[in-house]
Amino acid sequence: MNSEKLSLIRRILIGKSPRRTLRVALLLTMLTFVVCRYVVLPVRVQGLSMEPTFRDRSIHLAYMLAYAKNGPQRGDIVLISMSGNRTMYMKRVLALPGERISFMGGQLFVDGKPISEGYLKERGSWTMPEMSLWADEYFVAGDNRSVDISYHTLGSVYRKDILGGILF
Repeated sequence: MNSEKLSLIRRILIGKSPRRTLRVALLLTMLTFVVCRYVVLPVRVQGLSMEPTFRDRSIHLAYMLAYAKNGPQRGDIVLISMSGNRTMYMKRVLALPGERISFMGGQLFVDGKPISEGYLKERGSWTMPEMSLWADEYFVAGDNRSVDISYHTLGSVYRKDILGGILF
């Protein structure tokens, strides 16, 4: 290649000021690291507990600042820390702090009232005696209720263990 072509390629890739280009590249790298580590986190579903809403091995984004001001609401899908940021669960919030929750014949009851769960494909036959949640507890479970309740990881979690909400 002649020197004019090399000079043009260099100007396109590096710009007129290599120092400025390096500073911008470093800034963009740091910004990307911060966003991908603390703001938006890619998560991969492992298992069938959230089917049919989320398929096994699908990849989604968790927004880690979703609950910075307000806590999760019933129906939100949240990312829960079980052992630091290495092991996390994706579950749906079914009951809020201070509420009572139970299941009878697959029907969810909160404070003694039946709750409609339009996102469920199959309600199953879960049965669980009523339990009360403390002021900072949420009750979470997966959407796949066709599997017996004994095979699910579900129950109350503390607000501090809810890392963020699932974007899609």
